[in-house]
Amino acid sequence: MIVKKIKEVKGQKLVEGTLPDIDTDFEGRSRAKVKAYMEERFGEEQVCSVGTFTTMKLKGALKDMDRQFGGDFSKANLVTSIIGEKDASMGDLYKTAVSEPILKQYIKDQSDIFHYMPLILDQPKSQSIHPCAMIIFPNLMEASQWCPVRKQKGLIVSEWGGYEMDDAGFLKEDVLGIKQLDKFADILRLIEKNGKEKPDIYNLPLDDKEVYRYFTNGWNGDVFQLGSPTITEYTRALKPSKIDDLIATVAIIRPGPMQNGYHEKYVKCKNEGAAPNPLWGMEELTSDTFGLLIYQEQIMQVCQQLGGLTMKEADDVRRAMGKQKLKDIQKWKSKVREGFLSKGCLEEVFEGIWDAMLEFAKYSFNKSHSAAYALTGYVSQYLKVHHPLEYWTVALDYADDKNTLRFLSEIFQTKEVEISPPDINGSGMEMEAHMDEKKIYWGLGSIKGIGEDTAAQIIKERKENGPYKSFANFEDRHAWKGSKVKKQTFEALIASGAFDALYGFGGDVKKRHQLIKRFRAYRKVRVTNPKRDAYTIGQVDKKWWWLWKQKELTGLALIDYEGIAKEVGIKDRFIKAAEAKKQHKRAIFGGFGGYVVEYKVGKSKRGKYARMTIEHNYDLYKVIIWSDAYADWEDELTGCEKGFILFSGELKYDPKWTKGNQWTITEESVLKVLK
Repeated sequence: MIVKKIKEVKGQKLVEGTLPDIDTDFEGRSRAKVKAYMEERFGEEQVCSVGTFTTMKLKGALKDMDRQFGGDFSKANLVTSIIGEKDASMGDLYKTAVSEPILKQYIKDQSDIFHYMPLILDQPKSQSIHPCAMIIFPNLMEASQWCPVRKQKGLIVSEWGGYEMDDAGFLKEDVLGIKQLDKFADILRLIEKNGKEKPDIYNLPLDDKEVYRYFTNGWNGDVFQLGSPTITEYTRALKPSKIDDLIATVAIIRPGPMQNGYHEKYVKCKNEGAAPNPLWGMEELTSDTFGLLIYQEQIMQVCQQLGGLTMKEADDVRRAMGKQKLKDIQKWKSKVREGFLSKGCLEEVFEGIWDAMLEFAKYSFNKSHSAAYALTGYVSQYLKVHHPLEYWTVALDYADDKNTLRFLSEIFQTKEVEISPPDINGSGMEMEAHMDEKKIYWGLGSIKGIGEDTAAQIIKERKENGPYKSFANFEDRHAWKGSKVKKQTFEALIASGAFDALYGFGGDVKKRHQLIKRFRAYRKVRVTNPKRDAYTIGQVDKKWWWLWKQKELTGLALIDYEGIAKEVGIKDRFIKAAEAKKQHKRAIFGGFGGYVVEYKVGKSKRGKYARMTIEHNYDLYKVIIWSDAYADWEDELTGCEKGFILFSGELKYDPKWTKGNQWTITEESVLKVLK
């Protein structure tokens, strides 16, 4: 996984420790590096990417058919939300319909759809490209002479799938490009730039207790392969204490093992003293995994040591399992049976073991792959623990809006790094790490309304002529013909907090209004339409309004929702963030608040209801307002999106729909929207 290689490829540098990211749509900088590297090494006409075909699955097929028959798209959405994630066949669909009246009625009303559905399920739907598989052809002929190919997204792609290419005898390689390795290179450069000795990420100690504490706390933000919400919850439960636990996590948090409850059994054996229950003869082979078959390599050992196969034959079984070729596995049954029976295993016991092995084949994962992922994840966490400033600077630079929320939430929990709003003398274009302050400054280029060219001008002037000494000094240095710093630039900088440190505002963000008034007087700014001017009609005497404005401009603001709740009359006990994150099987009642990220109104037989997603200092929560309560709050909620909502309500874990904590606004609730 971690490739030590520096190579110039057609003008692009593959830095140490990197091959680029797995890119599911085969576009972008990273995929181009992989393509260029393979072509440079083997020849432009001797390699091609492997084509795949996406097929019609249950939910997508139902929506497509509903659209063809002129159905109600909103109803199709509702019906598919009822269908379980594991439901894949028409039989699964009808079983679900037995206990779901809405789905049952839909099937009756749209019987034509379900007459044709079996004909299209699992049929090819669209052409795609395998995220990492590439074919290397012999030099005798070009790729297009060896197999049918097509051109897609600028790449030569095989019309045959991976299995067909294997069967034809071609050399297929999975060329993984891992963006995390690009990030490692950036982090190491930052560490060195900050005057510290950079660690050797290929020889880190694997017993760092603080690293495992981070995993146990669920502080997995931007940790390779271990940062998803599902795995984060699992590492909290697992409390990993060694690298083997992380290797098992990568392999076990997948649909097959989870359907069989292996992830829960592993935790119970590790943390609760539950006794392992290995299959016959497998005590030693599964001693590291508490009696559970988790890896393909374990099946190889079973086939060799208990089934009497050679290593080559055992590897053939593993390969068949990896490709889920059950027919190829079945042909080994009689030989494996002989081996088991010769060692004293009963016939009926062997049949049970064989069935378990076939079930395992549906979801098997190889340990070598899992180990590489886990080690890369461990390196990620190690760098975060020991070099948080550099780690988070890079992570935030790479992050999209969704991940930024999660990363900021973790940063504020760990308190290892301070995140500062944009600063006129401290910020760069993007995230700027200040080692002496242990602080990351938000980039000037991230402020809404300030383009990269404008930010670049501000930074260039500062570098050439020194820090800005005052607001007037800043204004004078950018008051020239053709300057990209306009009226809206000044006001956006002030409202986002870029002048707070220069003037010592501290936490008194309301003082930004004084600076805006000074600027307007200094520049003789005329407000042509006061009724639409935010700094005229806004609640500029309220701290929350300025934080809302900062959040609107930059996406960054820590809000004292409890203080605001008291201010607007929410008298019920306020639920702290730590308590709100816990799974509450029984509803608790209290006050809460957040920034409205999404707001949708729906209709049911009982009338209108609303669902919303709110962000409470970078943690997301779902809120439901059923029809009885919605009637009381409809006017207040109109236009609530991108504003603050404060309320009292019931908090309860919802395992079915949100799979997380959900707030419910009741008729007894108090609610206030700040816009």
